[in-house]
Amino acid sequence: MAETWAAFYPSVQPLSQLGSHPIFPGTLGPSIEQLTMFADYRVPQILHHMRILTYPPTLVRMLCQGTPLEHGSREEVSIRSASIVAVERIREEMLRIVNENGDEGKLHINSALIDFYLWDSAKCLEDGEELTLGVDTDDIVPMHRTRSIWY
Repeated sequence: MAETWAAFYPSVQPLSQLGSHPIFPGTLGPSIEQLTMFADYRVPQILHHMRILTYPPTLVRMLCQGTPLEHGSREEVSIRSASIVAVERIREEMLRIVNENGDEGKLHINSALIDFYLWDSAKCLEDGEELTLGVDTDDIVPMHRTRSIWY
């Protein structure tokens, strides 16, 4: 749903100023703010790189060795759930800063947009592009691999 929303409504203006979404009717469009990030494989990779998520050394070794994580395993569920929590906290902090600065209503911030940014950043790193993130980072480790129909 978030990708469809973004594909047809890629504006940075608040939804209240844009009117109705071309696919999702109503002035609020889909309740995009109720969605979390996609619990995928690339966002945790960049969150770890940015030191937002910390992996235990045993997990880093598994990832570096290319060891697949069993679907539903403690490691896989932990990575996915911690990523969702981390992106929600990023969103909350962004909203807090926007509200503190009196800019509420001027920016549209949701977890899907944060997810898109982080996913693109991870892809750029994978392609060898240097990113200036403005934060100390850890070495990029391979993304986790889990055989599943849910990704």
